[in-house]
Amino acid sequence: MSDFSDSDEEHYDSPQGSVRPLNGQDDPKKHARAQHNALERRRRDNIKDMYSSLKDTIPDMQNERASRAMILKRAIDAIEDTHKGNEMDVNEVSKMEEENKRLEQQLEELKRQKEMNGK
Repeated sequence: MSDFSDSDEEHYDSPQGSVRPLNGQDDPKKHARAQHNALERRRRDNIKDMYSSLKDTIPDMQNERASRAMILKRAIDAIEDTHKGNEMDVNEVSKMEEENKRLEQQLEELKRQKEMNGK
């Protein structure tokens, strides 16, 4: 039996008798293009996964079909709403701190009055 079979990955019948692969990867440009295509496919898949993750974090959008533009628009809206909410919270905290300071001053004044009246 021959050492070479039809299922081998290399083909030995080129005109010069040299070895050339059957899988079409003998051309460096084809190989480079195939690598680039695979890299680009992984990049697109990653972007798709990130859009999906972003969509899942947006309130009321988890089970909804949406375009990438809609996902970005809703994400921007959600971020803006969060910022507005944070600003309102900061203002509320500031007002409460001022009220707390005023009440502490009032308490101190009442304690002083009590001490003066108690003596």
